[in-house]
Amino acid sequence: MNLSKCVMLVLLALVCGILVTHTPADGQGKDDQYVKVDIKGTLKTGIMAIGGETTGTVVTAGTMSFELDFGKNKEWRELADKLNGKTVIVHGNLTMRKGVEVKQRTIVTVTSFKAAE
Repeated sequence: MNLSKCVMLVLLALVCGILVTHTPADGQGKDDQYVKVDIKGTLKTGIMAIGGETTGTVVTAGTMSFELDFGKNKEWRELADKLNGKTVIVHGNLTMRKGVEVKQRTIVTVTSFKAAE
């Protein structure tokens, strides 16, 4: 990921009130760099897209939406279905994936997920 994309991601996240932590490049491998996010927003499940270009679960904070990737965590998927339309708190790692219909997909690989209190 080039520097301008990293700067854009950080600025975008700060505008929406999302806590972003970025490990600075220090000559180490690409795997040593990441962007972590904390999001408090409204959850929507059962999302469909042309060509299946979605994880099916989205959290919206302000005007920004992020797809959620629960991996193989069945408990989080079941909880997401129960919390559909409610406010949740999500912690995870932000990734950008190129798509066909949606040129740039913003996906959070979830590391923690719960209902907001």
